Amino acid sequence: MAETSFDKFTKLSGYLREGVLKPVYLLLGPDLFLTTLFLSQLKAEFKKKFGATGEISLLYGDDLKRDDLDGYVSGGGLFSSATLVIIQNINGLEPSARKLLEKVVERENQGLIIALTHPESYRVPQWIGKIGQHAQLVPVDQPFENEIPRIIHRFAELRKRKIHPQAVELLMQLTGNNLAMIEHEIEKLDLYLDESDATITADTVQNSIAAVPHATILSLFDAVNQRNGAMAIEAFSDICSKDDSIPYLVISLYNHLNKILGFKDYSTIPDTAVSRSISGSGAPKYHRILFAASQKYDAGELESALSELAEIDYRFRQQNIPAMTYFSTWVANHLG
Repeated sequence: MAETSFDKFTKLSGYLREGVLKPVYLLLGPDLFLTTLFLSQLKAEFKKKFGATGEISLLYGDDLKRDDLDGYVSGGGLFSSATLVIIQNINGLEPSARKLLEKVVERENQGLIIALTHPESYRVPQWIGKIGQHAQLVPVDQPFENEIPRIIHRFAELRKRKIHPQAVELLMQLTGNNLAMIEHEIEKLDLYLDESDATITADTVQNSIAAVPHATILSLFDAVNQRNGAMAIEAFSDICSKDDSIPYLVISLYNHLNKILGFKDYSTIPDTAVSRSISGSGAPKYHRILFAASQKYDAGELESALSELAEIDYRFRQQNIPAMTYFSTWVANHLG
């Protein structure tokens, strides 16, 4: 069987866990969950290898000027043994910063590791393609629906568990095939089970997954589809009242909006193969829903909404912030 994007992603993640670090990584694709997962693993291995003397910088292409970039990639600080520079969305870099980045990745940079992200894998600008010739390419495409069961098994294996096929099917129904939600629920299941419970069963899933119903997340997606701010606030408030530990929520919403943006390139709903590549699903009804939602937004509005969500996700991970306040502001800015 041919190697899929997720197969390659899993293999490269395995290399990271073995402590193998490459000088340059280029993550190509729209799946924010897989992007975040890989970068988290990279940061963890970097810290393990270089400890407190290793510096990590997280930058955003839209805000990065050439002179600022030069300061980050020209060498670590006086007391740094190594530097990890992560640049999200390099497609937003200004031309002079792009040229500098091309020169940097072409040469050997002792003590410098660079990780770059670009949100598409099938439309890659020529200059990013040139960078890819000097980088380890990491596919972060949204997996196809028929790959989800294998991914669930993989998430369970990472926690030294097995999972029954009926439990896999139930988990897919409860999470809507959303990888961030699936991973979060597997984590909850792992904590729920005793160490002696080697297999996750359907009964285990049914008994342990109740805090945030699948339907609540769908209500939030429906609100975005309809561009209904009041409905979105109500759904988000409902989620927060039932589970104040929701690391998947922003990522889930980001992935959903990214799918809607994918349909903005088309004036009529594209054929099944194209729709499936955008949505990660083979369901025509789902394609129609996403296409209809795309007609309610301009491409620029969606890109702005995605950019702000990425910033919110970053802030969530750095510190405790008032989730309802940030989300209400996001709704007012983009669903009004």
